[in-house]
Amino acid sequence: MTAAMRLRRKLDPRPAGVVAPPESRRAPVWDRPVPGVGRAPLVWLLGVHGGAGATTLAHVLAPTADASRRWPGGFDRESPFVVLVARETISGLTRAHDLLRQHHFGFGGPSEVIGLITVAARPGRMPAEIRRYRELVGSLAGPVWQVPWYEEWTLVEPEQLPVWTPGDPMPERKRKIDPLDEVPVEVRELGADIVDAVREKLDSRTDFADDDVTDPPFEKGPR
Repeated sequence: MTAAMRLRRKLDPRPAGVVAPPESRRAPVWDRPVPGVGRAPLVWLLGVHGGAGATTLAHVLAPTADASRRWPGGFDRESPFVVLVARETISGLTRAHDLLRQHHFGFGGPSEVIGLITVAARPGRMPAEIRRYRELVGSLAGPVWQVPWYEEWTLVEPEQLPVWTPGDPMPERKRKIDPLDEVPVEVRELGADIVDAVREKLDSRTDFADDDVTDPPFEKGPR
């Protein structure tokens, strides 16, 4: 069992002017271990709406698992670390805003949000309106990452996509790759950033037992 499972969440100070969302705009908290995951992940991906991309990214990034649109409840010493995932639309970012406010007011269970991933909703540049709103919502999340549009990913099931594991070599940016054969550089860097963010959190904590510190559970379990 990893040290991450022993952490007790420390609530961040509530940002000035932020109010809790109504109960109807909150995501539920699991009242049992997140089902269908297998081995516990290092980080949960919480899709803030259907089609956000959390399921796809959970297959591509080995240290993560899909929380199935609910906050993990911390059962069986599950990892508390959560990254929200939203599509780059006004409605998607609004939903992310709701859940970030829910988290800041302590209504997201024992979870600790370590960032927000936004997934491109279409090819091309991000519209200015989306970019501005993304910056506003991201101010409540901490780190914010972006996954570009990969047309090839829309043509297959997530199980058919390649998988990134920490320690995998980074391909050269100049070399053109097939996203169905290799994980794109941007997504590899995203995965590495998430793992580093968790390690920084763990390094800053002293409220877990030394004998519980093991290697993070990077391998995928059955789903």
